Amino acid sequence: MKARRLFVCYAIFVMLLLLLPLCKVNGQNYVEYSVQINGDGSALWKITNFSDINAPVDTFTGFENKVFNLVDSDSNVTHRDMSVDGTSLQINTTISSESKITEYSFLWLNFSIIHGNEIIFGDVFQVNNFFSQLYGDAALQISYPSTFSIKSVTPTPYTQDDSAKTLDWARTQDLVKSKTNIVLTSVTSNQNVIQNSLQQYTVIVAIVAAVAALSLVGFYVVKRCKTSKSTARIIPEQSVAEETEEGKILKLLKSSGGTMRQSAIVEQCKFSKAKTSQLLAVLENKGNITRYKKGRDKIVNLTERVKSE
Repeated sequence: MKARRLFVCYAIFVMLLLLLPLCKVNGQNYVEYSVQINGDGSALWKITNFSDINAPVDTFTGFENKVFNLVDSDSNVTHRDMSVDGTSLQINTTISSESKITEYSFLWLNFSIIHGNEIIFGDVFQVNNFFSQLYGDAALQISYPSTFSIKSVTPTPYTQDDSAKTLDWARTQDLVKSKTNIVLTSVTSNQNVIQNSLQQYTVIVAIVAAVAALSLVGFYVVKRCKTSKSTARIIPEQSVAEETEEGKILKLLKSSGGTMRQSAIVEQCKFSKAKTSQLLAVLENKGNITRYKKGRDKIVNLTERVKSE
């Protein structure tokens, strides 16, 4: 009887020894998401998968399909022209004696909305099964430029480090279960307001000085008025630069017969993809062009009204 009990105890002990390594291996399998928000509206994504040395790794084709399908779905939901920088897609694997670390990365263009001094994002997470389309629920860290601060964030992050410019959530499902909205504001916006006020004050002083001089010498009346008018137009000249960029695209389309691929416009105008997309959106709202999707690219057409001008 005693020998039987000893045998049972020994068998249980052996089973525990066999199960211990399995528990250790399973504990090593987890994923972390890292999203770096850029000032031009793009976002650099890094997905780190910690796994057992024998665990399979996603192929480049599988990773590429996941990313492009997700971005296309988000573009349809947010109604923003989003894309992926194809040259940014990378998979790097580091292997140690007992584990393996695989890092997937890509650059998501037009991830955020640029509105004045603010960067707004979060609506992308409202796509059904957002993180399931990548590598499942995991911890998420979002970092943002040093020249910006948090204006508002929903849902509340697990940790918020204003000095490190990071937001952390322990689970990505917290973002998909609520309406995520994060607003960043430029920390230099107050300085810009002061500078603009000084510029306006300088213009006013110049106008007053011109009027005083005009009351003394009639010859300088016209000359002073022209000087004050040219000074007063310093600020509106910013809009001329924007019209020149839009005009450059319209001129290129006219010289190409009125139809071009959006990628060709990016290449010939030397603008970034995000900036080209924003300029085309403005022209489309004005009724100057129309666009439709073809594969992973878009076809841009001049409207008949612009062609006839």
